[in-house]
Amino acid sequence: MKVAKTFAVFALCGFSVLIGGCSKQEGTPAAQTQSSTEQAATEIQKQAEAPKASVPPAVGEAAADASSQAQGLIDKAKGLIENKQYPEAMNILKELSNTKLTPEQQKLVDDLKAQVEKAMAGAATSEATKSATDAVGGVLGK
Repeated sequence: MKVAKTFAVFALCGFSVLIGGCSKQEGTPAAQTQSSTEQAATEIQKQAEAPKASVPPAVGEAAADASSQAQGLIDKAKGLIENKQYPEAMNILKELSNTKLTPEQQKLVDDLKAQVEKAMAGAATSEATKSATDAVGGVLGK
């Protein structure tokens, strides 16, 4: 008899679990998935916007200021190159290599460095040629 009671209790428990597990769920699985997806997308969007909102205006202003200072040095180097003051221009360009530049500014600095190096090499070659010519002229008595 005791075994029969125990069996009946287990049977009732099992039946309750089956009935509880088969209860009607609200909405279709597709609707539940869409709702979950929308909630996740909303949460991701909030998280993506949070860092933007937390960046103090001073940081943005400092970055713009640094960029304009770098641009000022680039413009100064251009002026020195136009005046054939290559060593001074190269010093400024080297200083800029230690500065955070925009990709456009970095390309411009690299191009200006190449231009200065080429001009300095040309000037050195021209000076060497002039010296050699003067030496030969001196030997020939011209």
